[in-house]
Amino acid sequence: MRKLKIGELSGLVGAPASALRFWEERGITEPEKDSGNNYRLYSAEDSCRFLMARRYRSLGFSLSEAKDMIAGADASDIAERLRRRLAELDAEARRLDAIRDELGRYLDECRAAREGLGVFAPSYLPAARYVFTIEAGELVDDQSAIALSRRWADRLPFSSYSLYLPPEAFLGSMDYRVRWGYSLGDDYLVSEPMGDSPPESHSSVVRLDGAACVFTAFFRDDARNLHPRELSGIVSSFQAAGYAAAGPAIGHLLEVDVEEDRCRYLYSLYIPIK
Repeated sequence: MRKLKIGELSGLVGAPASALRFWEERGITEPEKDSGNNYRLYSAEDSCRFLMARRYRSLGFSLSEAKDMIAGADASDIAERLRRRLAELDAEARRLDAIRDELGRYLDECRAAREGLGVFAPSYLPAARYVFTIEAGELVDDQSAIALSRRWADRLPFSSYSLYLPPEAFLGSMDYRVRWGYSLGDDYLVSEPMGDSPPESHSSVVRLDGAACVFTAFFRDDARNLHPRELSGIVSSFQAAGYAAAGPAIGHLLEVDVEEDRCRYLYSLYIPIK
């Protein structure tokens, strides 16, 4: 078989000449140089090596991996590399599926919040919703809290800024501590389960088991501090609707509205009921 010039091979494999030169520079192809005019002359082996390199790259292998697989890897080594790459893609597919599902839930929750402003509607608090707490603007200083905080960035957008309200807030008492934190997915370990009573002061993670609840939403002008007077209207409406809290309420920041130089923060609020 005669050897092909770069333009001829380019047309044959459907790739620009620049791509062929790219792989030559990385040692994938080794064309001869015509001594008379310095043209590159590609053999059938060169074209096969180029096509295999392009295929491996399209499957997500790095340049160095593609070169290794073409240069000297035996069949069993290549098969193992392909199996590992398939496992990576399976894991990535699961991650993307989770993001898609989370996006759908987020869209539904945003829509429900805007429709449910000030209205207490029966709902269901998902099992094992975890809340990492922040008190007085500072992270709780213990090792489990620190370990959990390091994983937040890996879980976005699965985490959302949240607040914890103990049940006594809905029993007419305004003497309580508001806790802020992040809601996490159900694949995280939790330090201790929650029943009807608030956590001990040393707890960094709160678990709420699945429970019947009511859902409402509200706007706030400040994302950091919740004052009793702001909660009093929600508490009054909650009690006027005939409900009694069975456990701590969990609120989640959903959206930030920017109107000129003013921000408003939209929260959803789930209150377990008896």
